[in-house]
Amino acid sequence: MITIVGAGPGDLKKMTYEAVEAIKEADRVVAFSRLAEKLRPLRKDIVAVKRLSEVEENLDSAINVAVVVSGDPLFFGLAGTFRAKGITVDKVIPGLSSMQCAAATLKLPWQKMEAFSFHGREPELDLLLKEPLSCVLLDKHFTARDLSEALAAEGAKGVIHGASYLSYEEEKMVTAPIGEDISIDEELALAVIELELDE
Repeated sequence: MITIVGAGPGDLKKMTYEAVEAIKEADRVVAFSRLAEKLRPLRKDIVAVKRLSEVEENLDSAINVAVVVSGDPLFFGLAGTFRAKGITVDKVIPGLSSMQCAAATLKLPWQKMEAFSFHGREPELDLLLKEPLSCVLLDKHFTARDLSEALAAEGAKGVIHGASYLSYEEEKMVTAPIGEDISIDEELALAVIELELDE
């Protein structure tokens, strides 16, 4: 049995009871290294991996394998990757997404927020320019600073909130007008953009 478990943004306090129980009850637990360290209080024998290929090597439908991922596995997450690869998943346990956590930190209702990911993808700025409120997952190849500069170059007006390590001890949130510098860590980063659009 293969279960994908959403661990939320990283802090164990933000995990659901169902996620904690799935981790404790699994025959084997697999997680990427940073998350595996955070999960050690729940169990010591977590298989820490660095690449997706290592996750796949540890899958075994004959036993109960829990693959734990940050955030929600259905929000630009592993569930979609497994589906595209034809890997059968028996159960998905949702977790808080980074978008939800960013909205909560900003105290910003997010029911109309559009979600995008530039993490490991080619940035598509034209998509953002049409949305009054959006959230973008970022990485070291396209940072919050890059996004702020690129939006300004397109004539966008408004504010950008850059966030990194949400729920971790080193959490950082910086807000600035679009075009100004946004200095946050490049790992586990995202941006929430509030555009001023012509009516």
